[in-house]
Amino acid sequence: MSKRLAKKVLVIGWDAADWKIINPLLDAGLMPALESLINKGAMGDIATLDPVLSPILWTSIATGKTGDKHGILNFVEPVPDKMELRPVTSTSRKCKAFWNILSQNDLKSNIIGWWPSNPAEPINGAMVSNFFQKITSDTTESWKMPPGTIYPERLAEIIAEYRVHPTELSPEHFFPFVPKAHLVDQQNDKNLGILAKNIAECASTHAAATWLMENEEWDLTAVYFDTID
Repeated sequence: MSKRLAKKVLVIGWDAADWKIINPLLDAGLMPALESLINKGAMGDIATLDPVLSPILWTSIATGKTGDKHGILNFVEPVPDKMELRPVTSTSRKCKAFWNILSQNDLKSNIIGWWPSNPAEPINGAMVSNFFQKITSDTTESWKMPPGTIYPERLAEIIAEYRVHPTELSPEHFFPFVPKAHLVDQQNDKNLGILAKNIAECASTHAAATWLMENEEWDLTAVYFDTID
């Protein structure tokens, strides 16, 4: 039987979030939820590592080790026995992440979108890899979820239903970001398409995280968002 923590721990990773941008928004009253969290706790700057590459940094956060120790060194890696490159995979990590340590101590984790986490690892809890939300097709019909995206497999079909495709968005989803989105000539300006992809991927990650928190037992949930970056 799993030990239950007295309090649950929620880790939210915002790639490229910067206090230089956040603080003016807080001062203007535009981020009340974050302001409430800060007022009940603490805030501060943390130093980064070099090179400033997301896969290296977020693996360092997960392991407490630098790239030379944890083994994730770039966005891509060589395919074994082939003269090709592929997106960096979780199997190249050489040491334990915090979710492995929690599993060994009979504590349950939900890990969503962490970079890199594909293929999803067998842990005490649930893992949704960083391939889950990625838009790889122009239509929902041909948008297939790669094998190994979700652990345990019993959750794959359920959580797959929470992916959001750009074609499912309505104009109202764009107006908070581009108030005059309806005036954009999308034949000559492709930026709305890029925004749609980002909104959809962010919504997919958020939906998977909230479903797991509501429906699975957990002691720690960690969810990573790359939308700002």
